[in-house]
Amino acid sequence: MADAAHDLARRLGRQAEAVCRHYLSAGRRQGHYWQVGDVRNTPGRSMFVRLRDSAKGPAGKWTDAATGEHGDLLDLIRESRGLSSFSEVVAEAEMFLRIPRSVHEAQAPLCKTENSSRDPVISARRLFAAAQSIPGTIV
Repeated sequence: MADAAHDLARRLGRQAEAVCRHYLSAGRRQGHYWQVGDVRNTPGRSMFVRLRDSAKGPAGKWTDAATGEHGDLLDLIRESRGLSSFSEVVAEAEMFLRIPRSVHEAQAPLCKTENSSRDPVISARRLFAAAQSIPGTIV
């Protein structure tokens, strides 16, 4: 499950500038970074999103110098849209990437199935994957 989330974040990273233009429209490109006030799309200059892979890290990683918040593009989507569940974030990311829901679920299901809520291993994996996407969470 965490692998599927990582894959989704990588796919978003390949389109980092398009993601930023869509979710952080108050910002603008500055060299190899997208610059905006914060992850909630406030105008300003304290948050930077890496637009290309570099020696410093992969495309899509972001840091807000004013707050210390940081994360990937899945975190950015969650915060900018005010989403509360990981499955909502996945659905929004898939919609942005135009990934048909049935295709992605066939590769690696991320959403709750009928019996998964009763399976402690699946529940633990889902909780771990969700925690990985929350900035500042230590797992």
